[in-house]
Amino acid sequence: MIAEPEWTERIDKRGLDPLGMQNAGVALYQSLVPGISNVTLRIRYYGLYCWVSDAYAREKGSTDFAEWRSWVRRAEALFALVASYHGGEGGVGGVEWADRRLSLEEAEIDFAQAASNDANVTRYLRQSLGVFGGAYYSQMVELGLFVEGDHGIQRASNGLGLAAAQAFREAIGDGVEALLIECIKSAKVTLSILDELWPILPSQILENSDELAIYDQLLFMTGAEATTGDLSRTASLKLVLATSKAMAGRPDPMSVRWHLFSTPTFGDDDLDRQRVRWEAYHCHDFMQIAAAAFLEWALALMGEQDAGLTLAEIRGEIWERLGSDESADERWSAFQHRLGNEAFDYRGRWSNLTGRRGTPEAKAWDAISTLAALFERMASDERLSEVMRRELPISGNARSIVTEMNWFSRRADEPVRDLISAYVIERVVLRHSWVAMQKLRRQKDYTFLFEVRDGRLLRRNGYAPVATTPRLNPAIQFLVDVGLVDDDGLTERAAKLLGGAA
Repeated sequence: MIAEPEWTERIDKRGLDPLGMQNAGVALYQSLVPGISNVTLRIRYYGLYCWVSDAYAREKGSTDFAEWRSWVRRAEALFALVASYHGGEGGVGGVEWADRRLSLEEAEIDFAQAASNDANVTRYLRQSLGVFGGAYYSQMVELGLFVEGDHGIQRASNGLGLAAAQAFREAIGDGVEALLIECIKSAKVTLSILDELWPILPSQILENSDELAIYDQLLFMTGAEATTGDLSRTASLKLVLATSKAMAGRPDPMSVRWHLFSTPTFGDDDLDRQRVRWEAYHCHDFMQIAAAAFLEWALALMGEQDAGLTLAEIRGEIWERLGSDESADERWSAFQHRLGNEAFDYRGRWSNLTGRRGTPEAKAWDAISTLAALFERMASDERLSEVMRRELPISGNARSIVTEMNWFSRRADEPVRDLISAYVIERVVLRHSWVAMQKLRRQKDYTFLFEVRDGRLLRRNGYAPVATTPRLNPAIQFLVDVGLVDDDGLTERAAKLLGGAA
């Protein structure tokens, strides 16, 4: 598990968003599933951390941040050892270290050093404040479970946070809690104790427990006290459940994305509004994949010549090579309208653009047709267009499907290959150069995929289009953890909890 907090150490960034176009989509999906992130992998961590905070206040009560940090790290290392010992648990930070440690077959495992911040020893995780600081804390603040207390020590909130702590305590029982506290204090544990600690495992959330009720409340917050974020998360999770119901199985993230993209209505106004927001996100992500395919092609063209190519030569090569298709000299407006009025194979184009088969040049028309179909979809759907313009506003140098569609619209009377050859230079190649320069200036990260020598562009590295990951994988796992989704789809509990909404 990787969850490096920014305040621990600077990570060498590799320029995963070379066109700076993913940012708008990331901001949108963050608002679609607030309180869950791509590195919050199991919901029971929320209850565990609330208990860790409350137990620290009861057992220690110190305002020394280093002592609090040690408490958190020891609790996490112990949690990893328990998960590794019992097996079958995914999404637990430090479990690889735990696997190696258990393979030593020690009579008693002393994990004090492993839970320390000493860089000279083998640690369960490098992050200063563990998985708690690197992944969960910010999301638990979003959910109202945690606040920052005195001396910078994070603590469970007086209301919901302490309620979650008490619910976790009751779920595991007094005996297990006593063992946990003893092991955290001593940083030592035996195999027999690891065996007894099975009730704390991520998968052991008890049916009909107060702990389960707390998680239900966090995931599906409604009523007068619900925030905008709560309502957004609730609607998104209900849409995931609706997908699971339609599939009669456990969906994966892409299944959810395509189901929401292709289903016009779910028969509920709140869900339909949220569905269009997901559609807007998916359209934008698809657009940036198509733009990245053009970058991939431009880089491949640069690499064909040892001396590289000038911008004019790249433009000329693109114009010439696109001419082999009968649509090359069609006006863009007519091409876009035609693509939007036929049964466009969105999934097939997505597969082609993100797959490893085929050359960058062979994918060019997939990228071109994708842009045309997406722009026409947006232009012909007033509701989708309104949501996109609201959720993906034009601001400064930011780029989104809205800015790119506007650029194409202003030049819609040009032939396809004239427009695309200009787009690749003006909006892709030069855009990457600008984005890479900003990263160099602000972050000291060298992410240029080509270099300029005597006016010629020389390829340094290739690039393949990459989709963003909108928090759906952990969201689905959370629903599995609380017993709402299984391999057969929705559980009876989900149907009872949500009624007709799913």
